[in-house]
Amino acid sequence: MRTCLNTATTRGKPLDDDIRLCGEVGFAGIEIDTGKLDEYSEAGGSIEQLRTLLVESGVECAGLMAFALKPFSDQEEELERLRIYAPVCRDLGGRILLTYIAEQPGPGLSHKDAIERAAYAAESFAEIAHRYNLKVALEPIGGREFMGGPDDALAVVDAAGHPALGIMVDTFHYYKSGVSPERVAKIDPDQILIVHINDAENLPTESLVDANRLYPGAGILPLHGYLDALEEAGYDGFLSVEIFREEYWLDKHASIIRNAKTALDEVLEEARERRLRE
Repeated sequence: MRTCLNTATTRGKPLDDDIRLCGEVGFAGIEIDTGKLDEYSEAGGSIEQLRTLLVESGVECAGLMAFALKPFSDQEEELERLRIYAPVCRDLGGRILLTYIAEQPGPGLSHKDAIERAAYAAESFAEIAHRYNLKVALEPIGGREFMGGPDDALAVVDAAGHPALGIMVDTFHYYKSGVSPERVAKIDPDQILIVHINDAENLPTESLVDANRLYPGAGILPLHGYLDALEEAGYDGFLSVEIFREEYWLDKHASIIRNAKTALDEVLEEARERRLRE
């Protein structure tokens, strides 16, 4: 598995510096938030310059994020965003467009019908991505009744039947939805397009919000269990640190990225050593 930084972790910091610093500390990849990409472009930076910087820094663009899947309302605005950013993702060498479930089915809609409508919406996303040799990763959101974990997400992928669709694993969201490492171990690794790794404060799951996320190893999530499960499943893609925490955003840019990489490396090494002992 390869280390990666999601630029939500460094909100408010320049994207070009994100890339340089990721290269300096040894991150293999970077997930780029479209908001940061827009800021970079508005400041006069070009996609060609960004691509060159990625290559020079030895950092791979894992993909762009995030796009809202709204299967129970109007999708056209998000589809248009996808049409704009899909070729940009390709030009940066990215492979994945991260898409999160952004709404819940209304009253009276059966679970079967909700899956079918989500599959139709996801297939529309996948068709656009496929034109650029990209894939769409469906992200469950922790605590949601519909698509709060991998079961519904996998059912949507199966119902859509499109080769450009897969799911993502997020340790925070899966923990919040009560998804065990044992369940993760049973997921086909070919269907896992990317993994977000983060930790969280010691709070009841129903109280946890994004702002409670922490660097890997600094909280109470069963990260070793999730990592063992991913290893058992055969996943070998990116592990991307994604944290939404103002305390971290206020830190120095270099410190945030160094802390994220150090924390992830330590958790990975601890998990490796534990597997060797067992």
